[in-house]
Amino acid sequence: MVETRYVTPDRSRTEALVAAALRAAGQPVAPAEWQWVEHGSANLVVLAGAVAVRVGRTVTAAAESLRAQALVDTLPHLPFAVPVGLADPMWDEEIVAVAQRRLDGIPHPSGHGDGDELRVLLDALAEVPIDTCERHLATPHAFMGGAHWHPVIVEQAIPLLAPGVRDAALRAADALAELDPVPPALVHGDLAGSNVLWGAGAVMGVIDWDLASAGDPAVDVAALAVWHGWDVIERVCPPEAVRRARVVAATHPLQVIGFSIVNERPEDELLRAAAWASARM
Repeated sequence: MVETRYVTPDRSRTEALVAAALRAAGQPVAPAEWQWVEHGSANLVVLAGAVAVRVGRTVTAAAESLRAQALVDTLPHLPFAVPVGLADPMWDEEIVAVAQRRLDGIPHPSGHGDGDELRVLLDALAEVPIDTCERHLATPHAFMGGAHWHPVIVEQAIPLLAPGVRDAALRAADALAELDPVPPALVHGDLAGSNVLWGAGAVMGVIDWDLASAGDPAVDVAALAVWHGWDVIERVCPPEAVRRARVVAATHPLQVIGFSIVNERPEDELLRAAAWASARM
């Protein structure tokens, strides 16, 4: 999308920390066999054997990574795998490495999917008791301002858009803010693309729980619908859930700008995010 120059921890320190994390997890895989995955904004990931090691890019990312791992480790049994921790986190001053179980499966191609499997996924999340994991959850909409997301979008993001789409953007933001509240449920927050792993036609695993919160399930319905197709979701979700999901999805382009603002991304990236969003409003 618009990802660019994310902070990268010192390479030699990172390699030493990853090696320590792998040893702690009982998987001392040689560096020559590591696979570096560096496209994430908060963490880079090293895949090595049966382990995925997440390394926070910043002090803030490190703290969030530990919180998210605590959440994953408290989740009840689910019909798919999650990246449980395999050892205590390893620190080198402000850098932290977390060794997780590496999950099987691959991302599903966009544009289609098995609605029944998506329904199983959504139902499993809805059945998780919030009180068992609430203290480890993120604030809803944390990535674009949390409780202040609406002012961030209206006062800072929308003015960056092309003039011709600003009215539509304001209507979309207001519509989301005006949705009637629903009982909060466990919401993954980024439930599509590479975060959902498939195999043999079924959901095998779900990764990247950093944005998980107690919120509106329409957030996850919208993410799945945009990735797999609204027709797929409409076959397995109630009309009201689909309606709310469409309201959420209408703000997705604005959320990209909000992320760049809240995370103080470079100005050129912010402007690229605004141009990308303008073309999609």
